[in-house]
Amino acid sequence: MGYKQPLSILEIVKKNQAHSRDHYSILPITLEYENNLYYYIHYKVSDRYLVVRRDSQVPPLKEVEPVIFMAASFVSYSNAFHRYGDEWIKAKTIPIYERIQKLLDILDKGLYSRLTEEQRGWLYEFREAAQRIIDWQREIEDVVATGKKHMDKITDQIATVQDRERLDQLQRQLIKCGYEQNQIQLKTDQNRQRLITSIWRKIPLFHFRLWLTYFELKKKNQKMLDWSKMDPEEIQDTEIVKKRIEGEIDPDSYQALKEIKAATINPR
Repeated sequence: MGYKQPLSILEIVKKNQAHSRDHYSILPITLEYENNLYYYIHYKVSDRYLVVRRDSQVPPLKEVEPVIFMAASFVSYSNAFHRYGDEWIKAKTIPIYERIQKLLDILDKGLYSRLTEEQRGWLYEFREAAQRIIDWQREIEDVVATGKKHMDKITDQIATVQDRERLDQLQRQLIKCGYEQNQIQLKTDQNRQRLITSIWRKIPLFHFRLWLTYFELKKKNQKMLDWSKMDPEEIQDTEIVKKRIEGEIDPDSYQALKEIKAATINPR
């Protein structure tokens, strides 16, 4: 049975509105921290926050700082699995890279006797990269499904520190999957380009199927990540992502948390 906000809590929430049109939302998760239960409220118009304890008290900010961190984390996890996770899944990554593998297999079979050992190495490296991206994508789908299930379990229920830790682990795993997919593309960038810029010379002039295969592969390769598409800021962000995977809070999240605390109206 879900934990709904008691009338006394709603009275406190309404009492702290900046004005009658200061609409509010209450996080649909009751937060448990050190044997106390808390509600997390956001006043949308005045952009302020309030944390109310289950016993209808408004505790000091120092007491509720860990609760604010929990609440902000759960909002982040919900976005990670229900928004960004869905977008990653809808990207059709697996069919795209399975198609790349098929194109490479056609070229390998049709040009095997014409390719140099070095070119075959580039081709097999490209194919293996596609398989690894597919494998990471399957893990993304599993992680997103697990994350959604856990978020659904705590919605309208009580969430604990252990719930936050589990969801944080899943979010970091999701980030790792995307990071690894990008790294695979960057690490194979040069050899993929070498294959594309050299293999066309091996295709017989009137072998139309191989030409069509080559041009389709070239187009798909152009859509993959390479170093020319990475600006200095994105390269710097890669280091931030690595630290996030290891468990650190990224600078943007830290700044957002700082702003939420500053806008929280619990007594200092």
